[in-house]
Amino acid sequence: MNATSRRVTWTNWPIRLMALAFMSIALLSSCSGSPFDGLAKATTIHAVKTKAKMKALVDEAEKAYDWHYFNGVDVAIEDGSGDKGSSGSRDYIDTNNQVDGVAEGDIVKTDGYEIYYAPRYHNVIRVMSVDDNYLVSLAATIDLGNTYVDSMYLLEDYLVVIGYTYEESDPLEGGEDTICYRWWEPTGTVLVIDRTSLQVVYKLVLDSYFMDHRIIDDSLFLVSHKYIYYWDEKYEYRPAFVEVQDGETTEVNLGYDDVYYFDDTPAYGMNVLTGLKLADDPSEITYSASGYLGAGADCKKMFVDATDLYLAESNYHYDDSSYYTTMTISQYALDIELAKLEYVAAVIVNGASLNQFSMDTYDGYLRVATTDRRASWSIADIWGWTSTSQVDNHLYILRLNEESRTFDVIGHLSENLGKPGEDIKSVRFSGEVAYVVTFLRSDPLYIIDLSDPTNPEIAGEILQAGFDTYQHPWDEGHLIGIGYDADEDGAVTGMKISAYNVSEGEEEAIQTYKILTYDWSSSTSWTYGFSEALYNHKAILVSPAKGVLGFAVEAYEYGYRSTDGNDQEWYSIYHSYYYLFDIDFGRENPISEPVIIEHPVSEEYYIGVDRGVMIEDFLYTLSDNGVITYSLAEGNIVDPPLTF
Repeated sequence: MNATSRRVTWTNWPIRLMALAFMSIALLSSCSGSPFDGLAKATTIHAVKTKAKMKALVDEAEKAYDWHYFNGVDVAIEDGSGDKGSSGSRDYIDTNNQVDGVAEGDIVKTDGYEIYYAPRYHNVIRVMSVDDNYLVSLAATIDLGNTYVDSMYLLEDYLVVIGYTYEESDPLEGGEDTICYRWWEPTGTVLVIDRTSLQVVYKLVLDSYFMDHRIIDDSLFLVSHKYIYYWDEKYEYRPAFVEVQDGETTEVNLGYDDVYYFDDTPAYGMNVLTGLKLADDPSEITYSASGYLGAGADCKKMFVDATDLYLAESNYHYDDSSYYTTMTISQYALDIELAKLEYVAAVIVNGASLNQFSMDTYDGYLRVATTDRRASWSIADIWGWTSTSQVDNHLYILRLNEESRTFDVIGHLSENLGKPGEDIKSVRFSGEVAYVVTFLRSDPLYIIDLSDPTNPEIAGEILQAGFDTYQHPWDEGHLIGIGYDADEDGAVTGMKISAYNVSEGEEEAIQTYKILTYDWSSSTSWTYGFSEALYNHKAILVSPAKGVLGFAVEAYEYGYRSTDGNDQEWYSIYHSYYYLFDIDFGRENPISEPVIIEHPVSEEYYIGVDRGVMIEDFLYTLSDNGVITYSLAEGNIVDPPLTF
């Protein structure tokens, strides 16, 4: 147990009242009540069935929660065609998926012969062809109109686009020429595009915001969040679907019989689970859906393996003198043949998880890592108040109880999992081992033995400055971490990657390579850098088999400099790079000096490198400016670059 306490005394009574009021507002709520005893709590699922019951659940949540969460597409082909290239297969690396066989969407996809790229903040998809000499050319540009791409999937016959469609609303009072876009009303859109004709052959629009999604074989599974507006008496709680197929548009609302709720999980929003079966004949594409009341949009994490989908929702509880966190975990069986989801079981545990890597299944067990933040406070006397805060990290080993439709706790680890005040910064499960990083001022990387599910044990610990936000198992006994460097006080000083020996009894950080170091020491100029790889694993190009690790890096320099007249002028320089590392644990220093590819940037607006993909021994780095190709065999950039 990691706990700290303090006493604060004020001589100004009005200030004290204001601070207490601010504290009560700042703490998010999911329901009131005392923390439950034990490590896990069973919960029961119920069908909503009627609008009256739905309204009652919403009203109940509103009382406990003082804050509120505040069509056709024409495809224009500019040039080229959708030729899929020659027969045969090529070795390629694109999206970094968590689970083998479970595809995750991204803004770049390839099959080795074509590269599909959706630049950020645009409504186009660039289709590039890779010829027999691995030279890349622009084959087509797909203009999606008012649909903006969030991610894509590449199948043999289809390109599946997950995005949002924004409709123009009524003009503002400023005049008829003023246009307002309804950004606050998300319309999640699925487009199925034929790869030969590059035409949209199927469209499904939801009145909800996509949380996450996966494709297994030809079945797409989506989890979206539907906002619930408490103040609108005429609000339609039921999720709406608009399907465009064979030139016909069908609009339906999900029935209340297909909407469910859990005990002890408040109705701040609705999870809409949708399965889409991608048939060879577009006219035979079908979907099914169900709704589950639960947490807010930003409190959800999803894990999917080959047979089941697990949804974790954070619940923030508070009353007049305390707050704590719990998490509702629900399991849904995947019918791959029909693209349907069926509820299996649910449980409530202490704490909240970080991301999808905080969950994993292995040998019939569900493993979950959480951080539980708790606090309590009380008035000590007329002039002061006391408070106690606590941070506990948990690792649960759960097993499905089919009879009770919940989970039993088989094993649990909390003691010594993090030093006082530290919370979890990254998790990676790999077979019978878990790697958990906690951080406050230094980085303990815990190596946890899960070979006995009933008795998880810390088998080793590696301590170093900073912390990892992502780990990738490399080979037996070795791990690569990507994260932040930090000083002895825990202040972030840059970005790093680390190579670890995680063999039992030999645990050590073999090498740490500092990619960027933030320089704040000067009074006239400063440097800073960032990478999407720090928070999005799909931004990382990785292959232990090929021994490569790559990601984009953005670097900034700004400050004052002298002019010819010795006057000081403000300047800023922005660079966009792609770093490619060779990783070989047979060397004394496994991490090589990187190949660094710099893309041209615009002085008018931001342009960064988005992704890199590999086809055979060629690396293609992509930005909205174009594609720069690097030959690993030749060790140089292939000229000329492709410019958009």
